[in-house]
Amino acid sequence: MSEKEEDYLKTIYELCERKNFARPVEIAEKLGVKPSSVTDMLKKLQDKGLIHYEKYRGMYLTAQGKMLAQKLIHRGHTISRFFEIFGVSKKSAGIIANKVEHYIDDASFERIEKFVSFVESFGENPKWLEHFQIFIETGKLPECEKIQRES
Repeated sequence: MSEKEEDYLKTIYELCERKNFARPVEIAEKLGVKPSSVTDMLKKLQDKGLIHYEKYRGMYLTAQGKMLAQKLIHRGHTISRFFEIFGVSKKSAGIIANKVEHYIDDASFERIEKFVSFVESFGENPKWLEHFQIFIETGKLPECEKIQRES
């Protein structure tokens, strides 16, 4: 699936979540494209079985389309959180995630997903993340306890 197709699918999903259907003019406005471009893409998505589109009435996602859109949105959110953990602003993290999510392989994404889950399991401000912030600001490692590994 192309990057554009994925962006259209996510946009349709977001619009449908608000009112159960999406209209081409809304998609064009949200994505900043011409209505004629939207019509062409809707045909492609319908041919792939991802949307049901009725001209002049609007469209909604098929079960397959909805599942794929949710997966893409989850990927984007997780990648965005990954960058936010390292102190990247929410806005920049979202922009980066929108680029990365289209190119990252499944194995790499799973590692990022596990890392984000691991970090979030600590709750607010785990000590090692505070140490990382100090390192970013000063370039020096703060004093901290060393973990002794059992052999």
